[in-house]
Amino acid sequence: MLPVPAASGESDWNSWGLSVGYSLLNGIQQYFMLGANELDFELEGPWLRSDADERYHLISLAFVDPSLGGSGYLRRIAEEFDRVAQRTIQHLDHADCEAACYRCLKSYQNQRFHEFLNWPRAIDALQELAHLKPERSALETGDIQDPRPWLDAYRAGVGSLLELKFLRLFELHGFRPEKQVAVSASDDSGPISVADFAVPDRRLAIYVDGASFHSGRQYRRDTFIRRRLREGTPPWRVEELRAPDLARGRELVDRLTS
Repeated sequence: MLPVPAASGESDWNSWGLSVGYSLLNGIQQYFMLGANELDFELEGPWLRSDADERYHLISLAFVDPSLGGSGYLRRIAEEFDRVAQRTIQHLDHADCEAACYRCLKSYQNQRFHEFLNWPRAIDALQELAHLKPERSALETGDIQDPRPWLDAYRAGVGSLLELKFLRLFELHGFRPEKQVAVSASDDSGPISVADFAVPDRRLAIYVDGASFHSGRQYRRDTFIRRRLREGTPPWRVEELRAPDLARGRELVDRLTS
């Protein structure tokens, strides 16, 4: 279950939710060596909710075991969801695909959603999941974790809780980069990526990577998109930040602004 801004369009949450969901479905199948028909995925919602003065939508990424009585895999998947996300990122690390192909996301079963599938939109969420150990909690009717941190992030113009923490750190020390900036490898070409933060005049692009996990290979996002930016005309200075960098405080901001 995930809160999304009430103002977000259907195409936005459709593309994000379907891309994350089908990416994870492939990761689940590979991690547990399941067949293509042993687990289903459904994107459900949105449902409009109110919390005090906040109005937001909820969407649900549901993984369904179609076996009568259940095969028992759903509990194991939940218990090892961080490893599933790690395996999913490895699966998406492939060449010659800008959005979706039959190697990574497309299948006969999800063909009615092909226009929405875009693996780069799923990467940030997968990286967040990859370094978070699942925690068991008692289920209650209408149960959902507090949506306010997510809504605060959306309201601030960033896409994750970790990005919001970096934004607050930057603001604390007087650094105010632009947020969610489309960046191009050269002045006469179109955007190839959206940096989490950027100072275009200084050709500084900042990416907040949620995962502390590393597969041993640079993700295609690193080797292809970020390399192109670094080798652009003129080149970008590309900075990649992870959660431990928050502890660097003022020293980090000084380095980014130097």
